[in-house]
Amino acid sequence: MRSGGLPAFLLAATVAVALSGPARAAYYHDLEKNRQPCSDCHIQHYGNDSPKVEPGGPFGQLLVRATTNKLCFFCHDGSDPKAPDVLAPVTMYAGSGAETSGAGFFGNSGGADDPNGHDLGVSKATPFGSRAMTLTCASCHDPHGTPNYRNVLTTPAGGTGVAVVMGTDVYREVPPGDPPSAAASTSTYRSSNEGYKANTSKWCVECHDALKPHVGGSARVVNHHLVDVPIDGAGYATDPAHWAGGTGSGFGAATGDAVEGVPRLRFQVAGATNLASSRVVSTSNQLMCGSCHLAHGGSFRKGLVWPYLDGGSPPDANSGCQQCHNY
Repeated sequence: MRSGGLPAFLLAATVAVALSGPARAAYYHDLEKNRQPCSDCHIQHYGNDSPKVEPGGPFGQLLVRATTNKLCFFCHDGSDPKAPDVLAPVTMYAGSGAETSGAGFFGNSGGADDPNGHDLGVSKATPFGSRAMTLTCASCHDPHGTPNYRNVLTTPAGGTGVAVVMGTDVYREVPPGDPPSAAASTSTYRSSNEGYKANTSKWCVECHDALKPHVGGSARVVNHHLVDVPIDGAGYATDPAHWAGGTGSGFGAATGDAVEGVPRLRFQVAGATNLASSRVVSTSNQLMCGSCHLAHGGSFRKGLVWPYLDGGSPPDANSGCQQCHNY
């Protein structure tokens, strides 16, 4: 055994823990169907000459890379066309009918601030939250899989947590390829592949907990934007008919095309029972965190899907706001 290696009994226990994922009905990293073999992330005997193994190990849980983020970006940096690319620059969604993936992309692989999205590997206070955190990909996702949308953890901040179950809270048109393929992954992970019913905003405020009073509330407030409330709610400064109509101020074919207007923001339908019903546009559609923000980040500040906070007065600066408010 290599110096620094694990005793046989500890190796067995480590591998048992690593393989505990399949019982959780994975939708993405599906180990049961060998959609992603264990050997993509773990190595049974550290020290072989596999090119995927980073020098300097062995690493915890017999991972082939030293850190969680390094491990995830080994596939998700665009180098594997079958895996969704979450690291800028991203081109895989061009021509897919959507401008980005459902969660967008990170501006860097970790260790530096990203003004356009979540920071990875940086210890800092959680915006609109009560804790300091150092995020890794595994802060939000379970690499072995969950029944949730995009393998997100049910309890990202501990406690009872919030499930965002695929087929119950979120509906999907195109499933992942089996086996994976570049075309199927592009179709699966694009932002237009899902319809939403509930719980995505509640999941976000597990960490951004100062916003909890503004999720599903009904009282008009001035310090934070309400989410999970209908656009036609009483007393709101909105134009429900304009939202339902889908034309005019705020609505456009593409973001950044020098013409005012962006594609319709994502929304949720509280009474949805399937994909078709979750996509029905009406005055009672609800805004959610993912209507305005991309979970990973994107091209614009604060992970917004349009350049509301970017300088230079771009034509689309107010487009997202106008879709609901039409001032």
